[in-house]
Amino acid sequence: MKKLSKFFNNPFLLIASFLLVWGYYRDFFYLTFAIMALVTIQVVLEKLAYSKVTKPLFFSWALLMPLGFITIALRDPVFLQWKFSIFHWVFGLILVVSNVLKGPILIKMLLSQLGPQVESTSSNAKSNVTYFAGFFFIMVGFVNLYFIYFMSLEAWVQFKIWGVTLLNFAMMIAALAYLAKKGELEAPKN
Repeated sequence: MKKLSKFFNNPFLLIASFLLVWGYYRDFFYLTFAIMALVTIQVVLEKLAYSKVTKPLFFSWALLMPLGFITIALRDPVFLQWKFSIFHWVFGLILVVSNVLKGPILIKMLLSQLGPQVESTSSNAKSNVTYFAGFFFIMVGFVNLYFIYFMSLEAWVQFKIWGVTLLNFAMMIAALAYLAKKGELEAPKN
């Protein structure tokens, strides 16, 4: 069950299903059904495999279901499109506020597996990366609004598939490069 849960919780599976459904049907309502089904499967499998659901996945699902149903009922994609902005804003705010209140604990948890070089970086460097990531996610939420209201639905789908994916990779690479550089500079010398 855990392997199945890991397979379905792979972010590339969501991107692949987005590409396949949109590429085949070019219909936002089929896309809405597909996203709702896949995220529901992720929640159910994670609950069965681990007896709990991670907060980001549960929040995404809890936001997706009502907005997805409204999208389908009113035949208007804007409700589901807004979900992506809301999710990015909330995630960005969580990073920024948690960093202000408790320090860079979320980044420490996310990066704990990357090795001693990243762990040797100062809390100040991790705090900078947390602010960078938080404000990045907030900015992506506003860019999403631009695509909703000033671009076609096709352009929004392409932005969601390719633009957000590439932006996230660029942000991660910049953050990891910064942390790696700070880790080298501040690593204890033997």
